[in-house]
Amino acid sequence: MEQEKLGCSICLNLLKDPVTIPCGHSYCMNCIRSYWDEEDQKETHSCPQCRQTFRPRPDLVRNTVMADLVEEVKKTRPKAASIDLCYAGPGDVSCDFCTGRKLKAVKSCLQCLVSYCDQHLQPHYQSPAFKKHKLVNPSRKLEENICSRHDKMMEIFCRTDQQCICYLCSLDEHRGHDTVSAAAERNDKQRELAENREKIQQRIREKEEGMKVLQQEMAELRRRSSELELLSQTDDHIQFLQNYTLLGRLSEATDSAVSDATDKPQDVLREESTESSQMNAEVGVLLSQADRKIRDKLLKYSCQTTLDPNTAHYCIKVEDRFRATFNFTTKPLGRDHPDRFTDWYQVLCRESTADSCYWEVEWEGSSVFIAVSSKSISRAGAESAFGSNDKSWSLQCFSDGYEFRHNNSRTPVSGPPSSRIGVCLDQSVVGNGYGGTYKKRTLSFYSITDAMTLLHKVNICYDWQVCLGFGLYDGSSAEICKLSNT
Repeated sequence: MEQEKLGCSICLNLLKDPVTIPCGHSYCMNCIRSYWDEEDQKETHSCPQCRQTFRPRPDLVRNTVMADLVEEVKKTRPKAASIDLCYAGPGDVSCDFCTGRKLKAVKSCLQCLVSYCDQHLQPHYQSPAFKKHKLVNPSRKLEENICSRHDKMMEIFCRTDQQCICYLCSLDEHRGHDTVSAAAERNDKQRELAENREKIQQRIREKEEGMKVLQQEMAELRRRSSELELLSQTDDHIQFLQNYTLLGRLSEATDSAVSDATDKPQDVLREESTESSQMNAEVGVLLSQADRKIRDKLLKYSCQTTLDPNTAHYCIKVEDRFRATFNFTTKPLGRDHPDRFTDWYQVLCRESTADSCYWEVEWEGSSVFIAVSSKSISRAGAESAFGSNDKSWSLQCFSDGYEFRHNNSRTPVSGPPSSRIGVCLDQSVVGNGYGGTYKKRTLSFYSITDAMTLLHKVNICYDWQVCLGFGLYDGSSAEICKLSNT
Protein backbone atom coordinates (compact mmCIF):
# COMPACT_ATOMS: atom_id res chain seq x y z
CA MET A 1 0.00 0.00 0.00
CA GLU A 2 1.57 3.31 -1.06
CA GLN A 3 1.79 5.92 1.62
CA GLU A 4 0.02 8.62 -0.46
CA LYS A 5 -3.17 6.53 -0.48
CA LEU A 6 -3.28 6.67 3.30
CA GLY A 7 -2.68 10.40 3.57
CA CYS A 8 -5.11 13.05 4.82
CA SER A 9 -5.68 15.75 2.17
CA ILE A 10 -6.24 18.36 4.90
CA CYS A 11 -3.11 18.03 7.07
CA LEU A 12 -1.11 16.15 4.37
CA ASN A 13 0.19 13.58 6.89
CA LEU A 14 -0.64 9.93 7.38
CA LEU A 15 -4.17 9.42 8.67
CA LYS A 16 -4.57 9.68 12.43
CA ASP A 17 -7.78 8.18 13.88
CA PRO A 18 -9.08 7.79 10.30
CA VAL A 19 -12.76 8.27 9.53
CA THR A 20 -14.55 7.70 6.22
CA ILE A 21 -17.36 10.09 5.33
CA PRO A 22 -20.41 9.10 3.18
CA CYS A 23 -18.77 10.01 -0.16
CA GLY A 24 -15.97 7.50 0.52
CA HIS A 25 -13.07 9.87 1.24
CA SER A 26 -11.09 9.45 4.44
CA TYR A 27 -9.60 12.04 6.78
CA CYS A 28 -8.08 12.38 10.22
CA MET A 29 -10.95 12.66 12.68
CA ASN A 30 -9.72 15.96 14.11
CA CYS A 31 -9.04 17.40 10.65
CA ILE A 32 -12.51 16.81 9.20
CA ARG A 33 -14.13 17.79 12.49
CA SER A 34 -12.29 21.14 12.48
CA TYR A 35 -13.13 21.64 8.80
CA TRP A 36 -16.84 21.11 9.41
CA ASP A 37 -16.76 23.27 12.54
CA GLU A 38 -15.89 26.19 10.24
CA GLU A 39 -18.96 25.35 8.11
CA ASP A 40 -21.38 25.19 11.03
CA GLN A 41 -22.93 28.50 9.99
CA LYS A 42 -24.08 26.78 6.80
CA GLU A 43 -27.02 24.41 6.47
CA THR A 44 -24.93 21.81 4.62
CA HIS A 45 -21.43 20.37 5.03
CA SER A 46 -19.12 19.30 2.22
CA CYS A 47 -16.21 17.00 1.39
CA PRO A 48 -12.96 18.99 0.95
CA GLN A 49 -12.02 16.86 -2.07
CA CYS A 50 -15.10 16.09 -4.16
CA ARG A 51 -17.35 18.88 -2.75
CA GLN A 52 -20.28 16.49 -2.24
CA THR A 53 -22.61 18.02 0.34
CA PHE A 54 -24.30 16.37 3.31
CA ARG A 55 -27.30 17.39 5.34
CA PRO A 56 -27.38 17.01 8.30
CA ARG A 57 -23.75 16.85 9.44
CA PRO A 58 -22.64 13.17 9.30
CA ASP A 59 -21.57 11.40 12.46
CA LEU A 60 -17.88 10.45 12.52
CA VAL A 61 -16.95 6.84 13.24
CA ARG A 62 -13.35 5.56 13.35
CA ASN A 63 -12.46 3.35 10.37
CA THR A 64 -10.64 0.47 12.07
CA VAL A 65 -9.54 -1.21 8.81
CA MET A 66 -7.93 2.01 7.59
CA ALA A 67 -6.35 2.57 11.00
CA ASP A 68 -4.75 -0.90 10.90
CA LEU A 69 -3.33 -0.24 7.42
CA VAL A 70 -1.81 3.03 8.61
CA GLU A 71 -0.13 1.27 11.52
CA GLU A 72 1.33 -1.34 9.14
CA VAL A 73 2.82 1.41 6.98
CA LYS A 74 4.36 3.08 10.01
CA LYS A 75 6.01 -0.20 11.04
CA THR A 76 7.45 -1.03 7.61
CA ARG A 77 8.45 2.55 6.69
CA PRO A 78 9.13 4.36 9.98
CA LYS A 79 10.90 7.29 8.32
CA ALA A 80 8.05 7.99 5.92
CA ALA A 81 5.53 9.32 8.39
CA SER A 82 4.52 12.31 6.25
CA ILE A 83 3.83 12.88 2.60
CA ASP A 84 6.78 14.42 0.75
CA LEU A 85 5.13 17.32 -1.01
CA CYS A 86 6.23 20.77 -2.16
CA TYR A 87 5.51 23.28 0.60
CA ALA A 88 5.10 27.01 -0.08
CA GLY A 89 8.09 29.16 0.77
CA PRO A 90 8.74 32.92 0.86
CA GLY A 91 7.54 34.53 -2.35
CA ASP A 92 5.36 31.55 -3.36
CA VAL A 93 1.59 31.64 -3.73
CA SER A 94 0.24 29.18 -1.18
CA CYS A 95 -2.80 26.92 -1.48
CA ASP A 96 -5.85 28.52 0.14
CA PHE A 97 -7.36 25.12 0.91
CA CYS A 98 -4.45 23.63 2.86
CA THR A 99 -4.63 23.84 6.63
CA GLY A 100 -1.55 23.87 8.84
CA ARG A 101 1.58 24.03 6.72
CA LYS A 102 0.45 25.06 3.24
CA LEU A 103 1.55 23.62 -0.10
CA LYS A 104 2.64 25.71 -3.05
CA ALA A 105 -0.25 26.64 -5.37
CA VAL A 106 -0.02 25.44 -8.97
CA LYS A 107 -3.11 27.25 -10.30
CA SER A 108 -5.52 30.04 -9.35
CA CYS A 109 -9.21 29.93 -10.33
CA LEU A 110 -10.74 33.18 -11.56
CA GLN A 111 -14.25 31.96 -10.73
CA CYS A 112 -13.53 30.61 -7.24
CA LEU A 113 -10.96 33.37 -6.54
CA VAL A 114 -8.93 30.69 -4.80
CA SER A 115 -5.42 29.30 -5.36
CA TYR A 116 -4.97 25.52 -5.26
CA CYS A 117 -2.11 23.08 -4.78
CA ASP A 118 -1.96 20.11 -7.16
CA GLN A 119 -3.91 17.88 -4.78
CA HIS A 120 -6.75 20.29 -4.06
CA LEU A 121 -6.93 21.28 -7.72
CA GLN A 122 -7.98 17.79 -8.84
CA PRO A 123 -11.77 18.41 -8.48
CA HIS A 124 -11.42 21.15 -11.11
CA TYR A 125 -10.13 18.53 -13.54
CA GLN A 126 -12.40 15.68 -12.48
CA SER A 127 -15.80 17.24 -11.69
CA PRO A 128 -18.07 18.58 -14.50
CA ALA A 129 -19.18 21.33 -12.09
CA PHE A 130 -15.81 23.06 -12.57
CA LYS A 131 -15.57 22.53 -16.33
CA LYS A 132 -16.12 26.20 -17.22
CA HIS A 133 -13.85 27.61 -14.52
CA LYS A 134 -10.86 29.61 -15.78
CA LEU A 135 -7.52 28.44 -14.35
CA VAL A 136 -4.46 30.70 -14.56
CA ASN A 137 -0.95 30.65 -13.16
CA PRO A 138 -0.85 31.27 -9.38
CA SER A 139 -1.72 34.91 -8.64
CA ARG A 140 -1.67 37.08 -5.50
CA LYS A 141 -4.02 39.63 -7.08
CA LEU A 142 -7.26 37.69 -7.42
CA GLU A 143 -9.21 40.26 -5.35
CA GLU A 144 -8.39 42.93 -7.94
CA ASN A 145 -10.73 41.07 -10.34
CA ILE A 146 -13.70 41.88 -8.07
CA CYS A 147 -15.74 45.09 -8.46
CA SER A 148 -15.25 47.09 -5.27
CA ARG A 149 -18.73 48.59 -5.58
CA HIS A 150 -20.85 45.49 -6.32
CA ASP A 151 -18.56 42.69 -5.12
CA LYS A 152 -18.99 40.93 -8.47
CA MET A 153 -16.47 39.51 -10.93
CA MET A 154 -15.30 42.11 -13.47
CA GLU A 155 -15.79 40.40 -16.83
CA ILE A 156 -16.69 43.45 -18.97
CA PHE A 157 -14.54 46.27 -20.38
CA CYS A 158 -16.04 49.75 -20.83
CA ARG A 159 -14.43 51.32 -23.89
CA THR A 160 -16.06 54.66 -23.14
CA ASP A 161 -14.32 55.01 -19.75
CA GLN A 162 -11.42 52.63 -20.50
CA GLN A 163 -11.87 50.49 -17.40
CA CYS A 164 -12.91 47.00 -16.32
CA ILE A 165 -16.39 46.71 -14.83
CA CYS A 166 -18.84 44.06 -13.63
CA TYR A 167 -22.25 43.18 -15.07
CA LEU A 168 -24.11 45.40 -12.58
CA CYS A 169 -21.87 48.37 -13.47
CA SER A 170 -22.93 47.99 -17.11
CA LEU A 171 -26.56 48.33 -16.03
CA ASP A 172 -25.92 51.25 -13.69
CA GLU A 173 -23.38 54.05 -14.10
CA HIS A 174 -22.06 52.63 -17.41
CA ARG A 175 -25.49 52.19 -19.01
CA GLY A 176 -25.39 53.13 -22.70
CA HIS A 177 -21.58 53.01 -22.83
CA ASP A 178 -19.61 51.06 -25.43
CA THR A 179 -18.93 47.80 -23.58
CA VAL A 180 -17.50 44.42 -24.64
CA SER A 181 -16.38 41.31 -22.84
CA ALA A 182 -12.95 41.44 -21.23
CA ALA A 183 -11.87 38.54 -23.48
CA ALA A 184 -12.90 40.41 -26.65
CA GLU A 185 -11.12 43.60 -25.57
CA ARG A 186 -8.07 41.52 -24.68
CA ASN A 187 -7.95 40.17 -28.24
CA ASP A 188 -8.06 43.68 -29.70
CA LYS A 189 -5.44 45.02 -27.29
CA GLN A 190 -3.27 41.96 -27.90
CA ARG A 191 -3.10 42.86 -31.58
CA GLU A 192 -2.25 46.48 -30.75
CA LEU A 193 0.38 45.30 -28.32
CA ALA A 194 1.97 43.07 -30.97
CA GLU A 195 2.06 46.01 -33.40
CA ASN A 196 3.62 48.32 -30.79
CA ARG A 197 6.21 45.71 -29.88
CA GLU A 198 7.09 45.17 -33.53
CA LYS A 199 7.58 48.93 -33.95
CA ILE A 200 9.92 48.95 -30.98
CA GLN A 201 11.79 45.93 -32.32
CA GLN A 202 12.15 47.72 -35.66
CA ARG A 203 13.50 50.80 -33.89
CA ILE A 204 15.98 48.58 -32.06
CA ARG A 205 17.17 47.15 -35.38
CA GLU A 206 17.50 50.65 -36.85
CA LYS A 207 19.43 51.89 -33.84
CA GLU A 208 21.78 48.91 -33.92
CA GLU A 209 22.58 49.69 -37.56
CA GLY A 210 23.29 53.35 -36.85
CA MET A 211 26.64 54.87 -35.83
CA LYS A 212 25.49 56.94 -32.84
CA VAL A 213 23.39 54.63 -30.67
CA LEU A 214 23.18 55.73 -27.06
CA GLN A 215 23.41 52.89 -24.56
CA GLN A 216 20.74 54.25 -22.23
CA GLU A 217 18.22 54.62 -25.06
CA MET A 218 18.85 51.04 -26.15
CA ALA A 219 18.36 49.76 -22.62
CA GLU A 220 15.11 51.70 -22.33
CA LEU A 221 13.75 50.34 -25.61
CA ARG A 222 14.64 46.78 -24.64
CA ARG A 223 13.05 47.25 -21.22
CA ARG A 224 9.85 48.52 -22.83
CA SER A 225 9.87 45.59 -25.26
CA SER A 226 10.29 43.16 -22.36
CA GLU A 227 7.40 44.78 -20.47
CA LEU A 228 5.12 44.38 -23.49
CA GLU A 229 6.24 40.79 -24.00
CA LEU A 230 5.57 39.97 -20.33
CA LEU A 231 2.16 41.65 -20.53
CA SER A 232 1.26 39.67 -23.67
CA GLN A 233 1.79 36.42 -21.75
CA THR A 234 -0.58 37.34 -18.91
CA ASP A 235 -3.49 34.90 -19.01
CA ASP A 236 -5.72 36.93 -16.65
CA HIS A 237 -7.87 39.24 -18.84
CA ILE A 238 -8.53 41.79 -16.09
CA GLN A 239 -4.87 42.11 -15.05
CA PHE A 240 -3.94 42.44 -18.75
CA LEU A 241 -6.41 45.24 -19.47
CA GLN A 242 -5.66 47.20 -16.28
CA ASN A 243 -1.91 47.18 -16.96
CA TYR A 244 -2.33 47.73 -20.72
CA THR A 245 -4.23 50.95 -20.09
CA LEU A 246 -1.33 52.30 -18.00
CA LEU A 247 1.45 51.02 -20.31
CA GLY A 248 -0.13 51.75 -23.68
CA ARG A 249 0.36 55.51 -23.90
CA LEU A 250 3.77 55.29 -22.28
CA SER A 251 4.93 53.15 -25.21
CA GLU A 252 3.88 55.87 -27.64
CA ALA A 253 5.63 58.52 -25.53
CA THR A 254 8.82 56.43 -25.47
CA ASP A 255 8.87 56.05 -29.23
CA SER A 256 8.38 59.79 -29.77
CA ALA A 257 10.87 60.88 -27.12
CA VAL A 258 13.70 58.62 -28.29
CA SER A 259 13.16 59.71 -31.88
CA ASP A 260 13.44 63.40 -30.95
CA ALA A 261 16.47 62.89 -28.74
CA THR A 262 18.55 61.03 -31.34
CA ASP A 263 17.87 63.65 -34.01
CA LYS A 264 19.72 66.35 -32.02
CA PRO A 265 23.39 66.50 -30.92
CA GLN A 266 23.86 66.54 -27.15
CA ASP A 267 25.38 70.02 -27.11
CA VAL A 268 22.29 71.45 -28.84
CA LEU A 269 20.07 69.75 -26.28
CA ARG A 270 22.08 71.27 -23.44
CA GLU A 271 21.84 74.75 -25.02
CA GLU A 272 18.06 74.44 -25.38
CA SER A 273 17.76 73.21 -21.80
CA THR A 274 19.80 76.16 -20.53
CA GLU A 275 17.72 78.67 -22.49
CA SER A 276 14.51 77.10 -21.24
CA SER A 277 15.69 77.25 -17.63
CA GLN A 278 16.68 80.90 -17.95
CA MET A 279 13.31 81.80 -19.47
CA ASN A 280 11.36 80.01 -16.75
CA ALA A 281 13.50 81.49 -14.00
CA GLU A 282 12.34 84.89 -15.21
CA VAL A 283 8.70 83.83 -15.57
CA GLY A 284 7.55 86.61 -13.25
CA VAL A 285 9.03 89.16 -15.67
CA LEU A 286 7.66 87.53 -18.84
CA LEU A 287 4.07 87.45 -17.62
CA SER A 288 1.64 90.17 -18.57
CA GLN A 289 0.42 92.45 -15.80
CA ALA A 290 -2.93 90.61 -15.54
CA ASP A 291 -1.28 87.19 -15.40
CA ARG A 292 1.31 88.44 -12.93
CA LYS A 293 -1.49 89.45 -10.56
CA ILE A 294 -2.92 85.93 -10.77
CA ARG A 295 0.45 84.40 -10.00
CA ASP A 296 1.19 86.87 -7.20
CA LYS A 297 -2.09 85.90 -5.56
CA LEU A 298 -1.19 82.21 -5.80
CA LEU A 299 2.31 82.83 -4.45
CA LYS A 300 0.79 83.97 -1.16
CA TYR A 301 -0.03 80.30 -0.56
CA SER A 302 3.34 78.93 -1.69
CA CYS A 303 4.57 76.02 0.41
CA GLN A 304 8.17 74.89 0.37
CA THR A 305 8.43 71.11 0.21
CA THR A 306 11.18 68.56 -0.36
CA LEU A 307 11.29 65.07 -1.86
CA ASP A 308 11.36 61.99 0.37
CA PRO A 309 14.04 59.55 -0.93
CA ASN A 310 12.52 56.76 1.18
CA THR A 311 9.44 56.74 -1.07
CA ALA A 312 11.35 56.88 -4.39
CA HIS A 313 11.26 53.83 -6.67
CA TYR A 314 14.77 52.46 -7.08
CA CYS A 315 14.83 53.78 -10.69
CA ILE A 316 14.32 57.35 -9.46
CA LYS A 317 17.28 59.40 -8.29
CA VAL A 318 16.56 62.23 -5.83
CA GLU A 319 18.96 65.17 -6.11
CA ASP A 320 19.28 68.09 -3.68
CA ARG A 321 15.89 67.23 -2.11
CA PHE A 322 14.12 69.15 -4.90
CA ARG A 323 14.89 67.31 -8.14
CA ALA A 324 13.94 63.76 -9.17
CA THR A 325 15.31 62.05 -12.27
CA PHE A 326 14.40 58.76 -13.93
CA ASN A 327 17.53 56.64 -13.98
CA PHE A 328 16.79 53.12 -15.22
CA THR A 329 18.86 50.53 -13.41
CA THR A 330 18.63 46.84 -12.62
CA LYS A 331 20.17 47.45 -9.19
CA PRO A 332 18.49 49.45 -6.42
CA LEU A 333 19.98 52.92 -5.89
CA GLY A 334 19.17 52.89 -2.18
CA ARG A 335 18.31 50.59 0.66
CA ASP A 336 14.92 48.94 0.77
CA HIS A 337 12.28 50.83 2.76
CA PRO A 338 8.61 50.06 3.56
CA ASP A 339 7.55 53.47 2.15
CA ARG A 340 9.21 52.84 -1.23
CA PHE A 341 7.11 52.48 -4.40
CA THR A 342 7.88 49.09 -5.95
CA ASP A 343 5.76 48.84 -9.12
CA TRP A 344 5.66 52.42 -10.48
CA TYR A 345 8.41 54.99 -10.97
CA GLN A 346 7.07 57.43 -8.37
CA VAL A 347 8.19 59.56 -5.43
CA LEU A 348 6.36 61.59 -2.75
CA CYS A 349 7.36 64.71 -0.85
CA ARG A 350 8.07 64.76 2.89
CA GLU A 351 5.73 67.56 3.95
CA SER A 352 1.95 67.05 4.01
CA THR A 353 -0.76 69.69 4.36
CA ALA A 354 -4.50 70.01 4.85
CA ASP A 355 -4.49 73.77 4.17
CA SER A 356 -4.33 75.91 1.03
CA CYS A 357 -1.00 75.51 -0.76
CA TYR A 358 0.68 76.38 -4.06
CA TRP A 359 3.64 74.72 -5.80
CA GLU A 360 5.38 75.14 -9.13
CA VAL A 361 7.19 72.32 -10.91
CA GLU A 362 9.72 72.30 -13.75
CA TRP A 363 9.67 69.11 -15.83
CA GLU A 364 11.37 67.74 -18.91
CA GLY A 365 11.31 64.52 -20.90
CA SER A 366 8.61 62.52 -22.67
CA SER A 367 6.04 62.14 -19.89
CA VAL A 368 5.70 63.21 -16.25
CA PHE A 369 2.93 62.76 -13.68
CA ILE A 370 2.47 65.70 -11.27
CA ALA A 371 0.26 64.48 -8.46
CA VAL A 372 -1.37 65.50 -5.19
CA SER A 373 -1.69 62.41 -3.03
CA SER A 374 -2.27 61.05 0.45
CA LYS A 375 0.77 59.40 2.01
CA SER A 376 -1.40 56.38 2.78
CA ILE A 377 -1.51 55.48 -0.93
CA SER A 378 -0.51 51.88 -1.66
CA ARG A 379 3.12 51.28 -2.54
CA ALA A 380 2.57 48.23 -4.78
CA GLY A 381 0.08 46.96 -7.33
CA ALA A 382 -2.01 48.69 -10.02
CA GLU A 383 -3.78 50.73 -7.34
CA SER A 384 -0.48 52.39 -6.33
CA ALA A 385 -0.22 54.41 -9.57
CA PHE A 386 -1.01 58.11 -9.17
CA GLY A 387 -4.58 58.74 -10.36
CA SER A 388 -5.55 55.05 -10.19
CA ASN A 389 -7.20 55.30 -6.76
CA ASP A 390 -9.39 57.60 -4.68
CA LYS A 391 -6.43 59.01 -2.71
CA SER A 392 -4.53 60.76 -5.50
CA TRP A 393 -5.15 63.27 -8.29
CA SER A 394 -2.66 63.47 -11.14
CA LEU A 395 -1.92 65.57 -14.23
CA GLN A 396 0.09 63.65 -16.82
CA CYS A 397 2.15 66.05 -18.94
CA PHE A 398 3.17 65.21 -22.51
CA SER A 399 5.08 67.29 -25.01
CA ASP A 400 1.82 67.92 -26.88
CA GLY A 401 -0.89 67.85 -24.23
CA TYR A 402 -2.15 66.76 -20.83
CA GLU A 403 -4.42 64.22 -19.18
CA PHE A 404 -6.03 64.37 -15.73
CA ARG A 405 -6.50 61.13 -13.75
CA HIS A 406 -8.36 60.25 -10.58
CA ASN A 407 -9.72 56.92 -9.33
CA ASN A 408 -9.02 55.24 -12.70
CA SER A 409 -10.98 57.94 -14.55
CA ARG A 410 -9.08 59.79 -17.30
CA THR A 411 -9.93 63.23 -18.69
CA PRO A 412 -8.11 64.79 -21.70
CA VAL A 413 -6.95 68.33 -20.92
CA SER A 414 -6.23 71.00 -23.53
CA GLY A 415 -3.86 73.88 -23.05
CA PRO A 416 -0.54 75.35 -24.16
CA PRO A 417 2.42 72.99 -23.65
CA SER A 418 4.72 74.17 -20.88
CA SER A 419 7.69 72.87 -18.96
CA ARG A 420 6.51 74.75 -15.85
CA ILE A 421 3.29 73.72 -14.12
CA GLY A 422 1.55 75.45 -11.21
CA VAL A 423 -0.40 73.35 -8.70
CA CYS A 424 -2.89 75.06 -6.40
CA LEU A 425 -4.71 73.37 -3.53
CA ASP A 426 -7.38 75.75 -2.28
CA GLN A 427 -9.44 75.33 0.88
CA SER A 428 -12.25 77.65 1.91
CA VAL A 429 -15.09 77.59 4.42
CA VAL A 430 -18.53 78.19 2.91
CA GLY A 431 -22.09 78.11 4.19
CA ASN A 432 -24.27 75.08 3.63
CA GLY A 433 -27.52 77.05 3.43
CA TYR A 434 -28.77 75.70 6.77
CA GLY A 435 -26.83 77.93 9.12
CA GLY A 436 -23.77 75.66 9.15
CA THR A 437 -20.51 75.59 7.21
CA TYR A 438 -18.31 73.08 5.44
CA LYS A 439 -14.83 73.02 3.91
CA LYS A 440 -14.68 73.33 0.13
CA ARG A 441 -11.49 72.09 -1.53
CA THR A 442 -10.44 72.61 -5.14
CA LEU A 443 -7.37 71.49 -7.05
CA SER A 444 -6.11 73.52 -10.02
CA PHE A 445 -3.28 73.02 -12.51
CA TYR A 446 -1.78 75.94 -14.45
CA SER A 447 0.43 76.11 -17.53
CA ILE A 448 3.03 78.85 -17.01
CA THR A 449 4.66 80.28 -20.15
CA ASP A 450 4.23 83.93 -21.07
CA ALA A 451 0.74 83.58 -19.62
CA MET A 452 -0.95 81.87 -16.67
CA THR A 453 -3.37 79.39 -18.27
CA LEU A 454 -5.75 77.32 -16.14
CA LEU A 455 -5.49 73.76 -17.48
CA HIS A 456 -7.88 71.92 -15.18
CA LYS A 457 -9.86 72.61 -12.01
CA VAL A 458 -11.73 70.04 -9.96
CA ASN A 459 -13.53 69.91 -6.62
CA ILE A 460 -12.00 67.24 -4.40
CA CYS A 461 -13.18 65.59 -1.20
CA TYR A 462 -10.88 64.10 1.43
CA ASP A 463 -10.35 64.06 5.19
CA TRP A 464 -6.60 63.59 5.29
CA GLN A 465 -3.40 65.52 4.61
CA VAL A 466 -1.90 65.44 1.12
CA CYS A 467 1.47 66.10 -0.43
CA LEU A 468 3.07 66.65 -3.84
CA GLY A 469 4.33 63.66 -5.83
CA PHE A 470 5.91 62.82 -9.19
CA GLY A 471 5.73 59.90 -11.61
CA LEU A 472 8.68 59.76 -14.02
CA TYR A 473 9.31 57.70 -17.14
CA ASP A 474 11.79 57.30 -19.98
CA GLY A 475 14.57 59.62 -18.80
CA SER A 476 12.19 62.33 -17.58
CA SER A 477 12.83 64.60 -14.59
CA ALA A 478 10.88 66.97 -12.34
CA GLU A 479 12.08 69.71 -9.99
CA ILE A 480 10.24 71.60 -7.26
CA CYS A 481 10.67 75.32 -7.86
CA LYS A 482 11.79 77.51 -4.98
CA LEU A 483 9.14 80.18 -4.56
CA SER A 484 8.78 83.27 -2.43
CA ASN A 485 5.43 84.39 -0.97
CA THR A 486 6.64 87.90 -0.29
